[in-house]
Amino acid sequence: MARPQSRLIDSEKELSRLEKRHQKLKDRVAEIEARVSLTAAEQVELAKLKKQKLATKDAIRALAAPVAS
Repeated sequence: MARPQSRLIDSEKELSRLEKRHQKLKDRVAEIEARVSLTAAEQVELAKLKKQKLATKDAIRALAAPVAS
């Protein structure tokens, strides 16, 4: 059985990993959105990236809520 402090450290590491992933996704979305026009493939990629970004943000919120309490 994991100790509470160990679980807290694991949660903090996961939170940090998720925040880094979210930032990378945000940067990639901004890079694509900065283009004047997008190919069909780029539009699909953009939609997928936005979904991944949102899912990552949801995971951050879910993980951060118990840590903040």
